[in-house]
Amino acid sequence: MHKSLFFKLFPPPKYMTTRFSGLEISDDAIRCLQYSPSAHGQVISKYDQVLLPDDTIFGGDIKNEPILIDLLKKFVKKNDLNYVSVSIPEEKAYLFQMDVVGDSKKDISQNIEFKLEENVPLSAKDAVFYFDLMPLEVTNGVLRASVSVVPRTYVEKQISLLQSVGLSPIAFEVVPKSIARVALDNDPKNTSMIIHVMKNKTGIHIVSEGVVCFTSTVILGDGKSLFQQIENTVKYWSSHLGAMINNVVLAGSSAEQYEEGIPSALVGIQNCSVTIVNTWRNALNLELYTPPVSKFDSLDYVVVAGLALDQ
Repeated sequence: MHKSLFFKLFPPPKYMTTRFSGLEISDDAIRCLQYSPSAHGQVISKYDQVLLPDDTIFGGDIKNEPILIDLLKKFVKKNDLNYVSVSIPEEKAYLFQMDVVGDSKKDISQNIEFKLEENVPLSAKDAVFYFDLMPLEVTNGVLRASVSVVPRTYVEKQISLLQSVGLSPIAFEVVPKSIARVALDNDPKNTSMIIHVMKNKTGIHIVSEGVVCFTSTVILGDGKSLFQQIENTVKYWSSHLGAMINNVVLAGSSAEQYEEGIPSALVGIQNCSVTIVNTWRNALNLELYTPPVSKFDSLDYVVVAGLALDQ
């Protein structure tokens, strides 16, 4: 797998071992989180969030840059941020699957690049992409890649914005990948659906062995519309790949209100558990360490918790 979108633009220096923070700039807030080593394993050394005024960012597009820059500068100074791994909202990334050939990652990457324009409305020179090979259990033994593509102009604008407030981005990653890293196991027998409930939208993602295989973003209306979209996603997944979803994980501080209604949307699925995300599952040893973030607040830190993990 290509480690990050950023590394396609600027390979990191080999000597770089500086601690970095996860940074999320979403439609509703700026959040950060950083880990540090301790005698009890990894611990949280910094975390913070600031809510954004309405219409500052919408769908990943900056609508009021002066306000964003002002708040971001204050946030960076307050939390002494420098190197950051940054989230890319789902709306800014194209995700597609394609059968691939090749004996090495380089060969597969070239194969994908050659066919990029067949799958997204971007030329290879105007795009930044990375891929994961999907689990063979899901593809029935076919070598298939799950490819995330972001417009190069978007990445370059983000780099410029971050550098203007004194930040050094070391990696960019799509939101569902970050959530999957921190909240799911990599059991090859399990396929999970992540439902990430945000202020005005909900991301629905299907992940198998840490590989994001499907993603969609829904403008958040009432619970009925969300449940209908979940049902449609389940039908699409089972009809196209013939694979089952084993568990549903809810993220976001508003997620709990939908927990009871989701089972009714899982049409045709038996023994599928529905749980609220454990943000620290793959990050902290909770038997030895109590995080400074409350369990409820941790639901909103799930993206930066994943971004801050060593990749």
